[in-house]
Amino acid sequence: MSTPLEIINSTDYIITGEISYMTVFCSNHYFFVKPHTIWKSEKRGICPIIEVSATVRTPRGTFVAKPFISIGTNHSLFEVIQTRENVFKVMRMRNGKNEKPAVLKTYNHNFLEQI
Repeated sequence: MSTPLEIINSTDYIITGEISYMTVFCSNHYFFVKPHTIWKSEKRGICPIIEVSATVRTPRGTFVAKPFISIGTNHSLFEVIQTRENVFKVMRMRNGKNEKPAVLKTYNHNFLEQI
């Protein structure tokens, strides 16, 4: 059973975009989302997603967000965020939270000097 697609617009601007699938047997979804709202598709099907792209319209112009690109994912929750002024990104979300890359912790230099 498939879950509907959701695109969360966490920006202050209108976004439009496209969800592209791995096979030609699945037709792409197009979306339009007002600021701080969610777009939901009725049905997604079983087709893996290879790209979620978005365009953000601001008073300063139209900007292309960095797309989410995959070799084929079954995830269905994505978010468009603003990372800097006029810089936007599409992110995959997991359980309602952004999936952030793991950060390697640095070791304590002082500890090594004490040995």
